[in-house]
Amino acid sequence: MPSRIISNIEVFDPAFLARIERLTLQSSRLLRGGLSGEHASRRHLPAPTFSDHRAYSPGDDLRHIDWPAYARHQELHLKLGETEQDIDVLIALDTSQSLNWGQGQRHKAVYALRLAALVGAVALASNDHVQLWPFQTRLLKQFGPATGRGRTPDLLRFLSQLPFAGQTHLPAITRGLRNRSGGLLVLISDLWTKAGLDALLKTAAAPRWQTVVLHVLHPDEIRPRLDGPIELEDSETGATISLLVDEAARRAYYERLIGWVRAIERTCRDRGATYVGVRTDRSLERAIVPVLRRRAVLG
Repeated sequence: MPSRIISNIEVFDPAFLARIERLTLQSSRLLRGGLSGEHASRRHLPAPTFSDHRAYSPGDDLRHIDWPAYARHQELHLKLGETEQDIDVLIALDTSQSLNWGQGQRHKAVYALRLAALVGAVALASNDHVQLWPFQTRLLKQFGPATGRGRTPDLLRFLSQLPFAGQTHLPAITRGLRNRSGGLLVLISDLWTKAGLDALLKTAAAPRWQTVVLHVLHPDEIRPRLDGPIELEDSETGATISLLVDEAARRAYYERLIGWVRAIERTCRDRGATYVGVRTDRSLERAIVPVLRRRAVLG
């Protein structure tokens, strides 16, 4: 059965959100957006700061004429400068059953919700156009597009009501992107089902898209604390398997997991996406935000 994870009061610390609103999302200058945001662009428009010239045309704003150049050459030219822009920010949030696991603040879904709140609140505070796409085997009801920090409470309310159930199906996002013009895509998922990741990243490729993959894992998934005969059940499919867990089995599992993570990293790198591994036992503010800064996701 679909289940909501936890109340928004427990997930979303208002003091933390107030602090992160001072951050900004770092976007590629190749992305094309509107003219009301805070991101650098390659678009040259009439501006008081100079980086280039173009000839004056009737109707141009006289405030941007380069008068010293006119005094020297008796020709009217406009000063051009790089403008700031807003961008479309699309947060694709995995709400499959495999994230509905763990305890307290280490719970995978709790951590994924907080990551989505972090990205969304920062983007809203920067006047970007924010959409959130929860997905399982299909895209669920979406949030947005929304703009402005005043929409942050609506985003938190939306996140707190999300159900976690079913299976991960990345092609659902790929289909949704095909009619989009581009922007910043942030994928938040445990990627236990990573089929379709390469096709998704190919669709969300530069220069129209800039993609960030936040890969969420619980520490017990990395180093399971299991021993002896056990029966494991796949949380998404219900399939079961009986195992005898000993040191050799734990070592083999860890080697397979490292290979799996490296394969995901390699796919992201080959497609030009930024990969960030996220452990749910790490402080979002003290550990994950600095990592996102180093990876040029946050500024």
